Amino acid sequence: MRPEITAEDVKKAQKDAEWAYTNAMEKFYYSMLEIVFLRIKSHLSAEGLKKVLEMDAKREQNENLGVEFSQKTWKVLAESWVGAEGLAMTKIADLYGLEISDLDISKIDKINQKTSTPRCEPLN
Repeated sequence: MRPEITAEDVKKAQKDAEWAYTNAMEKFYYSMLEIVFLRIKSHLSAEGLKKVLEMDAKREQNENLGVEFSQKTWKVLAESWVGAEGLAMTKIADLYGLEISDLDISKIDKINQKTSTPRCEPLN
């Protein structure tokens, strides 16, 4: 016989998962950034490599440009992740046989009109 799950159990599990999610997202964004940059570089032509090296040199010489580039990069990663995360969540929820009634709808950002994505701030 399974123990009864209380509202407090659910809130604690949600809180623990939110904390772990936030911490994991920062690590994930850095990994995703590395993977994407490596994938791009693995497809570069000579002209493409020249452009990347020129931009990297400009960023090293101009701190403001470097910060702006980093901010745009994190924004792109966050925007890209939202769609992939939603698709993966849907497919994994299906594997569990979860229905919409099995979810705490108040936790879903889109329904709550929250537009914030997990934030990952560069170290610089």
